[in-house]
Amino acid sequence: MKKVAGYLGKAIALVLVAISINFLLIQLMPGDPIVNILGEHEYFLLETKHPELLAEVRAQYGLDGTIVEQYFRFLQNTVTFRFGTSLSTGRRVIDVVLFRVRWTMLLALSSIVISALVGGILGVIAGFRKGSKFDSILTFIFLLLETIPANCLALIALLIFGFKLRWFPLGGMASGNVVGVARVFDTIYHMALPVIVLSLFRISTNFLMVKSFVSQIRDEEFITTAIAKGVPKKTLFGKHLMKSVVVPYATLLCIQFGFIFSGSMLIEVVFSWQGMGTLIYEGVLKRDYPTVQLCFLIISVCVIFFHFIADILAWKFDPRIKDGMQNEI
Repeated sequence: MKKVAGYLGKAIALVLVAISINFLLIQLMPGDPIVNILGEHEYFLLETKHPELLAEVRAQYGLDGTIVEQYFRFLQNTVTFRFGTSLSTGRRVIDVVLFRVRWTMLLALSSIVISALVGGILGVIAGFRKGSKFDSILTFIFLLLETIPANCLALIALLIFGFKLRWFPLGGMASGNVVGVARVFDTIYHMALPVIVLSLFRISTNFLMVKSFVSQIRDEEFITTAIAKGVPKKTLFGKHLMKSVVVPYATLLCIQFGFIFSGSMLIEVVFSWQGMGTLIYEGVLKRDYPTVQLCFLIISVCVIFFHFIADILAWKFDPRIKDGMQNEI
């Protein structure tokens, strides 16, 4: 429990740091958000003729006072879940962000599940058959995919399968005038290509990591001894090999879940998928600071939370870490 409390304290401290950095980054961005709210003509008119009205507008949107005052106001609002109003839409920021979050989760969760299964299975087989033709071909393909940036891979896939072959739509989340069950299948059709691209990108990472884990464990003395004693492959995989691979692989997947909202941002922009990635992109262009701040905060908290889960899993199930703790005590 003492170690868990230590991990929890570190996570809370990191959240506070993330909140502070989130505030400072937005403050350092160029331009005045009031200009975006009022428009240049109205802004300069109020600034020259009615500065008191301009001050009221600043107070309304929480942009008045010194940076220190704004920071503590921002910290208080964050702790009490008051994220203000979107400067571009006029709606509550939390409503806008939560609506977009579910579409990002639909895209990202699908790709994480697919890549976890496919990358893990292929990585185990390639690691156990190290040096085989199967291993060499897959390693070459996934190393190649690993070197291509996600947005470039998305553009290539969109050009070939969307524009040239017309197997998939060029963008969007659904066709017009489609309702009921047909809309569900139409949404799946629209999300197929971005999910495939995201899955390929993550499969390559998962494959290479699992292959590395299995290759190292395969050469350990206890595995060599088991093979020499004629232990059946099923027993070897289930009792020895998989137990040693599951913990680091689960830790890797936890870290991927941490980046669930930020990892698909560029993919969403390429495929015009109206998730949180496109919301951040639009918010930066329109200088919608409250919306961007909440999006960054959600991403930061998710990363910290799933790293915390990964630390707990590693401490709970990895005997090497437990032994290290006992030696320290």
